[in-house]
Amino acid sequence: MSDLSPLLARSLLDLGEVYRTEGKYAEAQPCYEEALKVESQRHGPDSLEVAEVLDRRAELFKTLADYSHAEPALQHSLEIRQKQLPPESLPVAQTQNDLGELYTVLGNYEKAGPVLQSALSTRQKLLGPEHKDVAETLEALGNLSKKTGKNTDAEQLFRQAVSIYGKTVGGDHPDYANAMEGLALFYCERRQYDLADPLLERVLDIREKTFGPDHHDVAVSLDNIALAKLQQKQFQQAVGFYERALKIWERILGPGSADLSADLSNLAAAYEGMGNSKAAEPLLVRSLSNDEKGLPPDSADTASDLQNLAMLYYMTRRPEQAVPLYQRALDTRTKVLGPDDPDTLTTMRDYAITLRLLGRNAEARELEIKVKASEIKGKAGSN
Repeated sequence: MSDLSPLLARSLLDLGEVYRTEGKYAEAQPCYEEALKVESQRHGPDSLEVAEVLDRRAELFKTLADYSHAEPALQHSLEIRQKQLPPESLPVAQTQNDLGELYTVLGNYEKAGPVLQSALSTRQKLLGPEHKDVAETLEALGNLSKKTGKNTDAEQLFRQAVSIYGKTVGGDHPDYANAMEGLALFYCERRQYDLADPLLERVLDIREKTFGPDHHDVAVSLDNIALAKLQQKQFQQAVGFYERALKIWERILGPGSADLSADLSNLAAAYEGMGNSKAAEPLLVRSLSNDEKGLPPDSADTASDLQNLAMLYYMTRRPEQAVPLYQRALDTRTKVLGPDDPDTLTTMRDYAITLRLLGRNAEARELEIKVKASEIKGKAGSN
């Protein structure tokens, strides 16, 4: 058995990578777990072989937005590699890059910057300025710059990454598509849709040709295009893209996953934009149900679901059904976000309007006074 272990561990790891690339995440997970067991038993829990498995497994966790498992795996991998390898080594740089990407997603920007800069320095020194791994880190730094409001830096970094990928892996490669997507989303945030739309469509085309129509990354592209269409009030087109994306997510995540709720809510918003409240309502009900089952009781996302459904009931002249939803949304937002948060104040205003419609003027007046007091406090604090 010991003679077969190296081959077994490598085979399991490679199989896990194949499954992950194909979007077969349920099949990939046990492959990584078994590879980790084999390498830990053969080489010890702090071996370089274990570090490699931890890195690959963390990428699966990142894809599934399971950051609570991805972060410790990458931290352990980096600790192992930094102890056993020179500080300027490519394996260390790879883990630093992956960890920096994760820190950016989590909003830990002060941690993300140093590890990404270190990864970039090592890769540029050892690989040269126009290697695909350098492009990977430039793309990661572009996302960090975008998140921290450094727009000029972000655009330049994304463009550099796209250019390097185009020269190294070619314009039909998934890595090229990923970098192009970063640039496109940057343009979306700035409402430069004339620049963003063709890039997003090209990314979708590459991913469909590479992975097929039902892959995780294809669903991500569909979501991005759908949101851009929604923001441009191109509601019918948004509906088509969201419906395609939801079919893929339902297959990957299951129809009751809370991770579907954003798409369900946005699809409902697109239908409402078309004046089709009848189609929007079951989507909002389902979004709320999924979040109630899958999220903590005092979730800000659940409060948003309550707010959205209450607003639909108000707009369709059902204020009696809206009231209890507004009350729950207000209770949650006050607890989680605070009484002066803009989302809390939005719920207060909408709730007050609905109460007025029902003749419950004293209750409405109480909410209106709270809103006014918060606005006054906010103006005083800004002076």
